[in-house]
Amino acid sequence: MKHLIHKHKGFTLIELMVALAAGMFLLGGVSLAYSSINSSTSTARDLENALDVIRFSSKVFTRSLKQTNSVPTYTNNILSVEQEAGAAACTGLTISTQFIEKYSHEDDSLFCDVGNGKVKILKGINAISYVIDNNVVSVLVEPTNLPSQFNNSLVIDISLSQMVMNKAFQ
Repeated sequence: MKHLIHKHKGFTLIELMVALAAGMFLLGGVSLAYSSINSSTSTARDLENALDVIRFSSKVFTRSLKQTNSVPTYTNNILSVEQEAGAAACTGLTISTQFIEKYSHEDDSLFCDVGNGKVKILKGINAISYVIDNNVVSVLVEPTNLPSQFNNSLVIDISLSQMVMNKAFQ
């Protein structure tokens, strides 16, 4: 008696279902990895922009407040800082006469006016406020898209060091 053995060509239904399930798991894993990487990249970009806003704010206000010889004033959401002749202004110019820097916030931008009209010096600020306490000015900066773990704002404390030094050596 002769038995015929039929060789099957192709895959069985079970093999196809197992391959399909394995492929779905791999595709799901790749999708989750892409999603988390995309979210991390977006958060990193937002944090980078927020840190640039904070870094620039710190640099501008530190330069301005450390070189002034008088206590700044904050009225009607405008910080006014009197500067001596020859001081560097917030616009990047060195002005040969006494002048007043006026910092204001509109929309998402920080403006500075030294008497020639407002100049936009920074973009990406939701809000900014100031607290003047003796010889320290606290600048509360709220950058756009700051990640939530930073409570939406940061405080930069700046000493009026020129005034402190003048008082110390009188």
